[in-house]
Amino acid sequence: MTQNFSNNRLQQGKQSALKSYQQRIVGSERFFDLLKYEACTLFLMNLPGALGLLLRQNIYRALIGKLGKGVAISRGVTLRCPQRLTLEAGALVDENTVFDIKSTEASVSVGAQTQIMAGVRFETGYEGHISVGSNSFVGAYTILNGHGGLTIGENALIAGHCHIIAGNHGFADLNTPMISQGVNCLGIQIEDDVWLGSGVRVLDGVRIGHGSIISAGAVVTQNVEPYSIMGGVPAKLIRKRTHENV
Repeated sequence: MTQNFSNNRLQQGKQSALKSYQQRIVGSERFFDLLKYEACTLFLMNLPGALGLLLRQNIYRALIGKLGKGVAISRGVTLRCPQRLTLEAGALVDENTVFDIKSTEASVSVGAQTQIMAGVRFETGYEGHISVGSNSFVGAYTILNGHGGLTIGENALIAGHCHIIAGNHGFADLNTPMISQGVNCLGIQIEDDVWLGSGVRVLDGVRIGHGSIISAGAVVTQNVEPYSIMGGVPAKLIRKRTHENV
């Protein structure tokens, strides 16, 4: 089902800059939560080495919504509205990952033993969500956009520099700039055991079936049947995976 989101929440209101910062970045208007967020990010966010890993693993429990046992958070990781973030046991978050959770109505969940490599961006929009299943891998500098909801299953392999975009800008009104026409969203579902090659683009409204492979540089614009090997712009079926031809 299509969801329509306006851009009104992207515009600065009449409230103070501090209150806007608390709502948008901290995810709370309580002064104690602001102090806690500022202290954690100031002293721990960029602390290098094993000491930094150990302190973040323990002290970030007061900041992040759910932090499982043995989670490793490298330095330089950006946290916005961290109470809406779930990191399950054994997850690894590499340097300079960005969890851009834009409001307390949005959320991000990373499954157990999943690895998030350097520079990955999670962008929820104001009401979206992103979920990555357990034992999955998201390669460096991939962008996950979950405005309309993005679900990635278990044992998924997402190579570097992919861009998965669960949303589309409105453009029907010729008299209004497209940036002011809001966002139309259908959502994206990537099922278990899917492999996206380097630089793959997945557009809104797509479901990629279990066990499928998308070749490097492909642009996925329509649903993919399970155990399909796809390639090209737009992506088309190359062949099906079977026991005989694997």
